Amino acid sequence: MRKIDKKKKTILAIVLIPLIFVAQYYIFKFGVISPMIKGVNIKIIQGEYIQDIDKYVVKLGEPVILSPGDYIKIPSYAKDPKVKFRILDNSDTIEIKDNSEKEDNTVILEGLKKGYTSIALMKNSRVLQKATILVVDPTVESLNVTLDGNLKYVGDKGEFSSTVEVDYKEFNNTYDVIYESSNENVLRVNNNKVEAVGVGNATIYAKSKDKVEALRYNIIARVKDIEIESSFNISIGQNIKLKPKIITFPGNLKPPVINYKFSQVKLPIERCVSINKNGGIIGIREGSEKITISCGVGENKKIQVITINVKEEPIKDNIITNLFSRFSMNDNVLNIEVSWDVLNGATNYDVYIKNNLIGSSEFELYTSVTQETFIKNKKINIVQNIDKDVGEFNFDIYIEGRNEEGSSNPSNIINIIGNTDSEEKPEDPEEPEQPEQPEYQKD
Repeated sequence: MRKIDKKKKTILAIVLIPLIFVAQYYIFKFGVISPMIKGVNIKIIQGEYIQDIDKYVVKLGEPVILSPGDYIKIPSYAKDPKVKFRILDNSDTIEIKDNSEKEDNTVILEGLKKGYTSIALMKNSRVLQKATILVVDPTVESLNVTLDGNLKYVGDKGEFSSTVEVDYKEFNNTYDVIYESSNENVLRVNNNKVEAVGVGNATIYAKSKDKVEALRYNIIARVKDIEIESSFNISIGQNIKLKPKIITFPGNLKPPVINYKFSQVKLPIERCVSINKNGGIIGIREGSEKITISCGVGENKKIQVITINVKEEPIKDNIITNLFSRFSMNDNVLNIEVSWDVLNGATNYDVYIKNNLIGSSEFELYTSVTQETFIKNKKINIVQNIDKDVGEFNFDIYIEGRNEEGSSNPSNIINIIGNTDSEEKPEDPEEPEQPEQPEYQKD
């Protein structure tokens, strides 16, 4: 009987041992029993971080992905065990979200506020690995921007490059720089490339976190040519405005400032014309002047020289027009300001005045001014002392133009009347009229 029992046991063992191995294989394969794992190591597998000896440094608000690493399963054919990450302290410093849908046993960690905390990788209630997390909010200490290219004229292009330095220098290369234009009609930005598309001022703002650098540009048009007649004929006292046409490239752009100056060196008394910064020309005396018109600077500058010929015209049939006055009293002193239109051909103006409170009074020459002097101020001041005992005033004034050939017809007469209490009063200009000759008796 005993021999029979031994045989049965041997047969049973031979049958059961393979079954046990097969059974335990499937028990581990389907996760009925969790395997033993070794070599677990908490790792950040995606995101921006710094790995120190004893901690991970992550940026506030920038998510990273945590993984348990490539651990070893015993047995190797067992189903991957369920492990989880848990915040051990300062739970309001970070937040953890499951990421298993994208990758098994991973989580998304995001810093909520600055400070230290710690996390653990756990299997059931057993802590497999711990890691310290430091959440920081780096400050951008400097932002250096350079332009490869030149932005001066419409059509110019360039490309920006930049370096960012933060107080956690390991994060220097993790900060992007955004470029924006204050005026897309002047400078147009695409990523870090820029093109000048119009005339005007624009500022490029380079931004990295809370650091901003401003680069200011003034874009002008390239000057291709200046078109204007080569000469102009005017008379003495005539006023014209030069209107050169500036050809730009590309065309139809607002040109740079146009400058006007005399081409020849002369004394002021030798000048035949006067000229202002806007191209206004007035004939002063007979002769000719060369005027240099320029637009642009440096290699973009174009120049055109023109001639202004001034001829003296007969003056005897002309008349001063739009004589205008205003007056004021100050301590019995009457101040009269008179102005009139420039008379072409006149080299001088004679101002005549008559006191109507004196019965036998006649017009007397008060002053004579040159055409050039009058053009500069466009007005003449007349001062009269008023007798305190009389306390009243009544004056007539007229103007004549004059040159070497003779005098023009007199202007209309303006009357200044009032008393020492009179306030400032402008005199409306009257239509020019030819007064009766006996009114203008001169010495």
